[in-house]
Amino acid sequence: MRDLRNGRPLLTRWVPCLPAAVVILASMYTAPVSAGGGQRGIGEEEAEAAQLSHEAPLSPYSETDRIALKTERPYGIAVGPEDRIFVSTDRSVLLFAATGESVAEFALEEPARCLAVGQDGLLYLGMTDHVQVYTAAGTRLGIWASLGNEALITSITAAGGEVLVADAGNRMILRFDCGGKLLDYINGDGSAGPELIIPSPYFDLLLTPEGTLWAVNPGAHRLQSYDREGVYTGSWGTFSSAIEGFCGCCNPTHIALTPEGSFLTSEKGIPRVKEYDSAGTLAAVVAGPEHFTKGTVGLDLAVDGSGRVLVLDPLSKAVKIFSREQR
Repeated sequence: MRDLRNGRPLLTRWVPCLPAAVVILASMYTAPVSAGGGQRGIGEEEAEAAQLSHEAPLSPYSETDRIALKTERPYGIAVGPEDRIFVSTDRSVLLFAATGESVAEFALEEPARCLAVGQDGLLYLGMTDHVQVYTAAGTRLGIWASLGNEALITSITAAGGEVLVADAGNRMILRFDCGGKLLDYINGDGSAGPELIIPSPYFDLLLTPEGTLWAVNPGAHRLQSYDREGVYTGSWGTFSSAIEGFCGCCNPTHIALTPEGSFLTSEKGIPRVKEYDSAGTLAAVVAGPEHFTKGTVGLDLAVDGSGRVLVLDPLSKAVKIFSREQR
């Protein structure tokens, strides 16, 4: 892919942006559906093998609590200070105490497809093409510039005075300051590491406490990492119907990090949640397909301070909470 402004190749690392960068980025859309590894489907035999691979010895987790959601379309989940639980929906943000008790709710003018809670307690909501900032009480503080007609924001994280946004439509990861100024970006066209293959609207990311950025490459069935400068540093994950791998056209769909530094992943097609160690080796099955209705997609993940795994189940309209047995 070439820079449409001047025909030069795009830079292969985090690059400084001009003041009009948001407008420029909107003109740089590349179709997110790519050929190759992202086009594999789930056959009946493969699905059966994957389902049968859910073995009890790999499942030290159990569902210990559940929060019913009074909404038609839950989208995203995040954990804030005091392990408070925030859920974004098609028309509101819901706030719960760590115990599951409903604390507050405030209305939105449009769907919030994902959300993050900053260290200052502010909420960063990913709408379809832009970010909005709110207090936990529901006061809107800002509306950031649109990323363009092709944008589809699917994940957002806030840490260290910065906000990272995953745009599945434009296959980009964008870095902003907390005031909405675009600082730089990673392009997913293959110029900054392996090409990001995003056949469906699931493209998640997370930031480790050390500052490493991890992003899902769903069509390639792996997670890949970038350093603080946006330089690609590695990946793990493989296409396989075995429990250790990811199958279907594009998995995993969502990721999260435990307090110990393990990865959590969720999948569609065969709805399930798994835990991997920091090197990408399967450590446990958190929740197998028996915990979800057939056809469930969009299992967003969060983890609280005690290590409980919070799974947003949009089909059941619930937050399912899984706890690990004491070792």
